[in-house]
Amino acid sequence: MTIAISCVVTFFLIAFIYTPFKSEILSMQTESRRLQLLETGLTNFEKIHGNVEDFAALIENRLVETRELIPAESLQDAFAAEIYKIADKNKILVDSIQIGDVENVETDNKNFFRQSVKIKVEGDYISTLNLIREILDGKRFVTVDDINLESAENVLSGDIELSIYHLTFSR
Repeated sequence: MTIAISCVVTFFLIAFIYTPFKSEILSMQTESRRLQLLETGLTNFEKIHGNVEDFAALIENRLVETRELIPAESLQDAFAAEIYKIADKNKILVDSIQIGDVENVETDNKNFFRQSVKIKVEGDYISTLNLIREILDGKRFVTVDDINLESAENVLSGDIELSIYHLTFSR
């Protein structure tokens, strides 16, 4: 009789308690394992990169620097203002800045737009070199296309031709 009762109780436990909750128990075990893996991953990440918030701030700063390097728009007026500011700092006379039309530049990964910039300058040798260096060392990606300078009485005068780049077309 006790064997029959124990068989009935076992059947009752399996049929009405374990089987209906079996999938939920497995789901909880799976979720627990996922949380353990996530915690291990975060711990390993913090060992390599330090604090997650500090790493996110570093990535954001790099993204801002990249946006400034090749901005989403031409920002040609801001670039011209920057040239005048650098020239004033280096005591160079900028007679004019001519910004050309936008040209499409295709690369393997992305389309960029290029604008030519022609600067008429007058100043001494060192100041002119400093002007070019500061433009190239600025936040923006700039290439020098041509330098055509003449010297007269320790004063250089002529043209510096540059290219500036951006991602979208705007005037």
